[in-house]
Amino acid sequence: MKDDLSSIFHKPEFKQLLAKYSDMINNHTTIYLEPDEITLLAEFYASMGNIRASEEVVNYGLSLHPDNLDILIFKCHNLIVKGYTTEAQEVLNSITDQSDYEVRLLQAELYLAQKRNQEADELLNQLYQDEKDIDTMLDIAHLYMDEHQKKNAYSWLQKAVSEAPDNLGVLEELASYHFSFGNPEEAANLYNRLLDEAPYTIDFWHNLIRCYLRMYKPEKAMEAIDFAMAIDDTNLITWELKSNALLLENEIEQALDCLFYIEKYTTEKPYIQNIIMSIYFITQNYQKVLEYADKITVSNNLTDFEMASLYHKKGYSHLQLGNVQACEEDIEQGLAYDNHNSDLYLLRGELQLTKGKPEDAQQAFHYGRLFAENEAEAISYAGNAYFRYEYWQQALSCFKEQEKLAPETMHGNYYLTAYCYYRSGQDEDMLTYLVRGAIFSPESLKKEEQENTPFHNDTHFLEQAKAVFMKIENGEINPMKYLQD
Repeated sequence: MKDDLSSIFHKPEFKQLLAKYSDMINNHTTIYLEPDEITLLAEFYASMGNIRASEEVVNYGLSLHPDNLDILIFKCHNLIVKGYTTEAQEVLNSITDQSDYEVRLLQAELYLAQKRNQEADELLNQLYQDEKDIDTMLDIAHLYMDEHQKKNAYSWLQKAVSEAPDNLGVLEELASYHFSFGNPEEAANLYNRLLDEAPYTIDFWHNLIRCYLRMYKPEKAMEAIDFAMAIDDTNLITWELKSNALLLENEIEQALDCLFYIEKYTTEKPYIQNIIMSIYFITQNYQKVLEYADKITVSNNLTDFEMASLYHKKGYSHLQLGNVQACEEDIEQGLAYDNHNSDLYLLRGELQLTKGKPEDAQQAFHYGRLFAENEAEAISYAGNAYFRYEYWQQALSCFKEQEKLAPETMHGNYYLTAYCYYRSGQDEDMLTYLVRGAIFSPESLKKEEQENTPFHNDTHFLEQAKAVFMKIENGEINPMKYLQD
């Protein structure tokens, strides 16, 4: 949070620079750029998560200024971020002035990335002994924070606090520390202190808003957003944070209006269009998902991982709209970008069920589980897909496996499991899961929720479920014996 350069990125001078560079790329021409312009552009793209574009800027900069220290350092840092530590060391070794402060700091960063912690500690301690100032302490603390070494980061921050307790840079880094390590309340207190001293610093407002969002306090976030808007109502970071606050309040249309404003004025349209597409995906507006997927694809500006995710959303939308052939094509396109994408394999499994091919579906679901970050979620997806297409035994098998693997994730599937037993004529087992459903997901039986349940047309089952719920309420059924296997 400390290195938020949004205030620079929104200045007219930077916007002109970005437009000039974008024109060069689009028109396949060359222009002269100063080293500081190169590093600023590279930092901008890196802040947007577009490492590819950041690297392109750096490489272009080196073609103009092959020995420039700042550009070489940035290239090295990008390589470290990507995990290319051997290549990063080669670039670092090529720098003539190995005694430079930034070069030594970067060497320590590389050591930490390589898990050579003792060498990093020794280098950073020596660096401080040579410099002995507050900024060095903060740089070292920031480096440890980036490597998630909480204890070391805090130790250096405490040194800085003891020497300069009211220094704004120290307070800002301390606030960043608390936010990074899961204490947004303390971070918010510190940002409020910073704003008392520098009320027109929009970066502080942005970070305070992020704290309130992390604390799930959208009303406090909106108050801070009003102050930030009063300083600059065209700042796109503020508009994005406002959209996040509105989403927390489930104000979908207002949040989208904020994102449309950003889409209109931003130079990084794929980034914001991807967010808009994701909202449409969550809200099941599948035509809009397809519209935005096409917009993003034209830009050709996403990583392979992001493209695979895009084709998953596109394929799922096509399936929901009944376009099976297009869904199949999207899955193949997505897997060409990332053949380990779990969501694409799970979607392929569901697609096979629409074709009446449960054996092929089972194979696809197997790979979906194999590559999943959360296997329980993948099993649940498969179970729900089997359920929708009335493969009761396969659905039941998935739900039972999910319950064994991660029972805390089963709450939304207890009534589905009960229904599988109901369709199989296993009344005793059905009763067990009706009780569990009544305890852990009673909202499924509320009148306003019934039309959203997969079994809402089966009034006989629904009546039994309600009867069990009432018996638990009246004390006729003791649920404890049904909650243990």
